[in-house]
Amino acid sequence: MILFSFAGNMDVEKFAGIVPSAKKIGIARLPGYNFIFNRTGDDLSSKANILLSNDPNDSVWGVLTKLEDVEWPNFYNVGSYSIDFKLETVNCIDASDKIYTARVFVAEPHAVNTHLLPYDWHHKKVIHLAKNAGLPEDYIHKISMMPFKIDPDDDRRQEELNKIKV
Repeated sequence: MILFSFAGNMDVEKFAGIVPSAKKIGIARLPGYNFIFNRTGDDLSSKANILLSNDPNDSVWGVLTKLEDVEWPNFYNVGSYSIDFKLETVNCIDASDKIYTARVFVAEPHAVNTHLLPYDWHHKKVIHLAKNAGLPEDYIHKISMMPFKIDPDDDRRQEELNKIKV
C-alpha cells in the first residue's frame, strides 16, 4: 500500500522503525484539500489534519511512502488513538505528474476542534519535517504563517523542542 503523509509520518526513516518495509517514493501533492491544525491532541492543543476543499486549486503537499500490507497492523491498530482517524483513499500527483492512489489519515469529526491552536513545538516540528522532505518553499511558508501558541508546560515544551533535529 501507499501512504500519503502530511505531518509526523513524513520522517520515513523514523516511520521505518515501526514499519520496516517503509520506503519513500517521493513528494506529492493532494489536490482539492487544505492543510489545517484542527485535530484535538491528548494535550488539548491542535494537531495537523487535512480538509476537503471546495477549490480544486488547493493542495496539501506531503510524502508518499510504500509499505507492505502485512506490516500495516504495526502502525495502525484499530482502537485507542485510531478511533480519532479514518483512512481515505485519495489520488496524489508527484512532480512528474504521475498519479498515485494512496491512503491518508483524516481526523474524524468528533476529534476536530476549531478553537484550539497547535503548540509552538508541534508547529515547528511540522515545518521542520516539511523542509527535510523537500516540500515547496511557498507551501512551507504558508504553514509557517499559521497561528500557534506557546505550550504552558515548559518541561514538555523543552522535551519536544529537543526532539526536533535542526
